[in-house]
This record gives sequence, structure tokens and C-alpha cells, in this order.
Amino acid sequence: MKVVGGPSSVGLAHKICEILNLDLIKIDSKRFPDGEFYFKFVEDIEGEDLLIIQSLYPPQDRHLIELFFLLHTARNLNAKAIQLFIPYLAYSRQDRIYMKGECLSSALIAETIESLGVDRLYTVDIHNKEVLKRYRIPTHNLMASGELAEYFAKNGIYKPFIISPDDEETAICRAEIAAKVTNTEYDFFKKHRDRKTGEIVTQKKSIPVKGRDVIIIDDIISTGKTSANAAKILKRQGARRVLVGASHALLNEGSLDLLKRSGVDSIIGTDCVVNEFSKVSVAPILAKALKKKI
Repeated sequence: MKVVGGPSSVGLAHKICEILNLDLIKIDSKRFPDGEFYFKFVEDIEGEDLLIIQSLYPPQDRHLIELFFLLHTARNLNAKAIQLFIPYLAYSRQDRIYMKGECLSSALIAETIESLGVDRLYTVDIHNKEVLKRYRIPTHNLMASGELAEYFAKNGIYKPFIISPDDEETAICRAEIAAKVTNTEYDFFKKHRDRKTGEIVTQKKSIPVKGRDVIIIDDIISTGKTSANAAKILKRQGARRVLVGASHALLNEGSLDLLKRSGVDSIIGTDCVVNEFSKVSVAPILAKALKKKI
């Protein structure tokens, strides 16, 4: 197997190659003055098993087009097999049509990826697991909550407590994994999101966090409202510090300020999304999943 690092995930591709002792295929890519994308493989890939890595964090559409170019070219050059790692799989919040006339974007992405010859897909903490059921190829949803919790543990936490800001099954599962890593308890809040307005309401709940460092484990931080609501409740109940660990720290405009005003002391993300908060790598998670197949 050889690795192809897409433009959005070059650093992550290098880390995976180092862990698994794999070769990184040389590519050539650039943007023309009008913004159009150019791509080519510098070396022959005919008959090769490829692992293509390209995350779809913002700007999502730009990274999607880059991914489609990579896949289309690999298929045309007769790669033997293509395994695809999309750490942040954009357009995965909508598993079905909720209101008449909506575009089912997740289905479009699935159909396009399959049509471009992908044999297997890996992703990290997909927001809605139902989306993966649309794929006819094998899919794997990896979890980063253990690595996030381990980061906090190594950097000093006092009497930790883990919180999920959501009561969905997968959200609670992430909190449980983080609690095992830090050898502590966990709990969750219930929230409701209005599909038309996007307004988020978090139900108050008494949790034994007084004088303790509380780690909120989440999959995506976009507007920051979910974690901000949880942080306010935790601070009012006497939490010593509120730390946030997110697999995908998108942090749209205004979200960081909102989180700080709500009492969040620190925010840590993974390299699923490349930015200043990317302190934890998901390379070991993928490496572990791949070792059985290499």
C-alpha cells in the first residue's frame, strides 16, 4: 500500500506513513490564477493499492473538488484498489429529507465517491452514523475521544469529570470512552435543536463537578452553542475549569468568543481539521484500523 496526501491533509498523511512505514506518493497540484485546480501524479500508480487522505473541513467545496480530482485520476491511471480516509466528512448532518424540497447532500457525496472507484471508506466521528448506511462499500467510523482525553490527562487535570453535551447514543459513547481513559465518571446533558431556527436549548441537570476539571467531549464545534450552553451550567455548579475536546474544531466566526464568555478555559481539536487548535493527531487511530489489512 502507498499513501496519497490530498492538499488538505498533507501533514496527516506524513504522520500515517511514519507510523506504518509506508511510502508517500509524489503529487503535483496547484491553483491557476482564476482559481481552477490542477492535479497530477508524479509517479506511476498502475496496479498500486492506494490510501488517499483528504479531509473536507472548510472550505468544504474546494476540498471536495480536490478529492474528486484525486479519485478520478487514480481510477483512470488504473490503481488496483483505493482506500479513502476522510477525517472530516462534510455534508454528513443530513441523513434524510426533513423538509420538502431539500437537497440530500450526504447521498450525493456517497454516490459520487462510489462512482469514482473507492473500495473502502474511513472517517472520524461522523456527526450522523445513518449517513454511512447509504454507502454500498465498507465504511468505518473511528472515534477520537480517547486520544483527546489522553491529551488532557498528560497536560494536567484535577479530579476530572467527563461530559457529553448531547444525549445521543454516539455522543454518550464518546464520553464513556474518554472516561475510561481518564479513569473517572461521565454524564451527559439533553439538548434540543430547532430545525428551522437552529436555536439550541440545553436542559439543566445537577452534576457533581464542584471543584473539578470538567472535560466536554464533542464531535463538532461549529457555532459553539452546544458546548457553550453546557459550560455555563457546569460553571454555575462550581466546576474548577471547563475544557473542551472536539474531533472537529471548526470554530466558525464568533464561536471562540462565545465559548470563552461561557466559561470555557481551553479548546483542543484534532488534525481532522487543520487550525491552531489541532493538538491531537488521528493518525494512530487510522493506523490501528489499517494494521489488520496491511
